[in-house]
Amino acid sequence: MSINGIPITETEASKSFSMTPPLFHMAGKVIAITGGGAGIGLATASLLLSQGAKVAISDINAAALSSASSTLSSQCQQGGELLSTCVDVRQRAQVDAWIDEVVRKFGRLDGAANLAGVIPKSINIERVEELNDEDWRFVMDVNVTGVMMCMRKQIGEMKTKGSIVNAASIAGLGGFPKVSALGAEGRGCRGVRGSSACLCRSSFARRGGLFVESSC
Repeated sequence: MSINGIPITETEASKSFSMTPPLFHMAGKVIAITGGGAGIGLATASLLLSQGAKVAISDINAAALSSASSTLSSQCQQGGELLSTCVDVRQRAQVDAWIDEVVRKFGRLDGAANLAGVIPKSINIERVEELNDEDWRFVMDVNVTGVMMCMRKQIGEMKTKGSIVNAASIAGLGGFPKVSALGAEGRGCRGVRGSSACLCRSSFARRGGLFVESSC
């Protein structure tokens, strides 16, 4: 094994990497993540915990959440802590109770990543007239209303500064075939984000600022 062409032992390599500066300064920051049981949510939680953040993950899938918690518990570094809670983002009472629990445990909320999302069964249905109500409502309830439910409580707790990132479908950036529901939710999520971002910038600009963004 070598670094920059210089041979080193595995022990030396381990010490070298352990001395690598953090990717960003997240030690002690309190971050809430939806969809933390798998995928992007799990990966985000893992990265933040490795940087010393206090991370609260939520997911509607209890089994996935339990598995994720077991995996993440061993990844806490530099004082990082983990809180996991089963939450249905479509239910305001559950979302509010979860964020209240986060603030009780860690004292505040510095940021959030709203990554919970679903893909409709109708993703390959080409004609809009063939879409069914149940599938459409499911996508909108989770991917749009769920984001709004979370942002409403998160912004209220962060008060004057912090960051919120929402995940939205890339289908919301333009017209794509066979993804009517995802296209609508992508634009809907970005619309909620845009309105909130404008309000937060105007309200909190002189007090540190609250940053809200969507990622597709």
